Amino acid sequence: METNSLGIDIGGTFIKYALMDKHYRIKDKWKIETIKHDTAAAFYDYICSNIKSLDEVEKIGISAPGLIDADSNVKSYAAPNVSVMYGTNIKHEVSKRTNKKVAAINDAKAAGLCEFELGNAKGYKSSAFLIIGTGTGGCICDENGVIYGKDAFAGEFHNMPFVNATIGGLDKMGDYASITGLINVYNAKAAGDDQVQYGYEVTQKYLDGDRIAVSSVEEWIRSIVAQLIVITVFYNPEVICIGGGISEEDWFIKKVSEQYKATCIAFFEADFITTEIDKCKYNNDANLLGAVIKASF
Repeated sequence: METNSLGIDIGGTFIKYALMDKHYRIKDKWKIETIKHDTAAAFYDYICSNIKSLDEVEKIGISAPGLIDADSNVKSYAAPNVSVMYGTNIKHEVSKRTNKKVAAINDAKAAGLCEFELGNAKGYKSSAFLIIGTGTGGCICDENGVIYGKDAFAGEFHNMPFVNATIGGLDKMGDYASITGLINVYNAKAAGDDQVQYGYEVTQKYLDGDRIAVSSVEEWIRSIVAQLIVITVFYNPEVICIGGGISEEDWFIKKVSEQYKATCIAFFEADFITTEIDKCKYNNDANLLGAVIKASF
């Protein structure tokens, strides 16, 4: 009987599962709601009780939010529904419940690893990944794969600091370059009756030529480009791939890429930066694929 791998992507709203073959082709997918539990043991029981076809599974790869080191230790809190995982070792908890080989990785690092092995960063000796969602996740790779850093904190791009004179201290770049940042920018500019809840509402207004949305998207993209330039300064990779749902929009990648190039020339006063800006090839399944790749090492 052919053995398969199981990918599990633990999110704050849903837990996604994917059964895939040795070529990373997905054979079955399902998801369950992420329910908050009082104890880590109960949460891991819940995750494992919803695994299908366990007898066909050889190894399990898990992606999850928060700071996760190379040995699967959860070193920070994340979304409220998964905060109970803090201080646990995902590999040990799932392995003892399934008797399978298990590995775990941060969700943005999983997406980066997927692109490094299978996607638009394959073949590059240096690459970085900016994943734009509610926050901005990230990952850095060299020719050997994911770079974790001493504390598994390398690539946590959301936390890039800058001095914000308005608040009189340090602020996080990811708060402005994320989808949440876009929503906040638009709502601050819009009249009270025209507030939005979702980023796609702003981008659709932008594509329709709405004046406030155009101004908001332009401001938001300047924040994204600032993050990309900081990544370029400290690592100067061959390619930076942008992920998240917004990266599937061709207009967005084109606009970010063009503005990145123009800003580099203006800021550095020379045209020497050759770092490429590209989109991620995989989005919806990137975390699942990256987690299984991690488990294959």
